[in-house]
Amino acid sequence: MNEKGNIARKSARTFGSNRPLHAMIVIYVGLWIWMAIAPYSRFDWVLENLLIWAALIALVSTYKLNKLSNLSYSLIGLFLALHTVGAHYSYNENIVDVWLKLILHSERDNYDRLVHFSFGLLLAYPLREALSAWTQLSRRWLYVMTCVTILALGAFYELIEMWVALLVAPEIGTLFLGTQGDPWDTHHDMELALYGAVIAMVVTAVMRRGNGER
Repeated sequence: MNEKGNIARKSARTFGSNRPLHAMIVIYVGLWIWMAIAPYSRFDWVLENLLIWAALIALVSTYKLNKLSNLSYSLIGLFLALHTVGAHYSYNENIVDVWLKLILHSERDNYDRLVHFSFGLLLAYPLREALSAWTQLSRRWLYVMTCVTILALGAFYELIEMWVALLVAPEIGTLFLGTQGDPWDTHHDMELALYGAVIAMVVTAVMRRGNGER
């Protein structure tokens, strides 16, 4: 069976019968409600959640047209969960930041860097799956275009952050952008997303070869 056939088979079940997806939704909604209580900055929390709401609207509106595998939905859900926790703390110090400071011997709050890395690491596979269904790219070009698209989306998100900070909330621009005085912060964020995507595609290629696929 070819790759498109595998994707179609994995996503053939209807939403009503997809119990694992139901469980993911319940767990995420519970986390979101918990993280909506008394965030570090309510205004920043709303701005950060714009990404979440846009992603959920896109997933719901395209579900019937292009169902992804439950593996892809679980990876997307994990990324959204990381961003939801970050939004609660406005990407300021939290328990993960404390742990990262001890490991990296750094005073910088690194949770935002973790999320940018996770953007590439966790969303590359779902994106590859979508590109496989939507395009006629060869398997090798799927790996390349997935990484390129992740890099482009990461850059576009940095532009969105800038536009929102300038137009909507210039008074909390530094908090929302999270640069922490680093002039190369935006570049490092995009860099980490690309590295995450490359790692995800290498793992995907190795797993596919292990299953006898190319």
